[in-house]
Amino acid sequence: MSVPSRSLLIRIGLALAIGVAEPYLELAWRCRQGLEASEACVWGRSLFPLSRAAGLLIVAPIAFVVLTIIGHLWWTRGSSSRPSV
Repeated sequence: MSVPSRSLLIRIGLALAIGVAEPYLELAWRCRQGLEASEACVWGRSLFPLSRAAGLLIVAPIAFVVLTIIGHLWWTRGSSSRPSV
């Protein structure tokens, strides 16, 4: 079994961090000062356990795909602008 590349491990770590942080950031945005009693804040608090699971199961894979596409585009643009020897 081969060892995964460093860029793959970084993408996985970043995707997991985004998936874990997203529900907290969304709840913080919905419940910012002055909106604590809003319907979005109340529903966000009540559905918070579900959104934590959804963050890992839905947001993290999407973030991984987006990071992979960005990395691929960055690598191909960087390699096309390099002079060949």
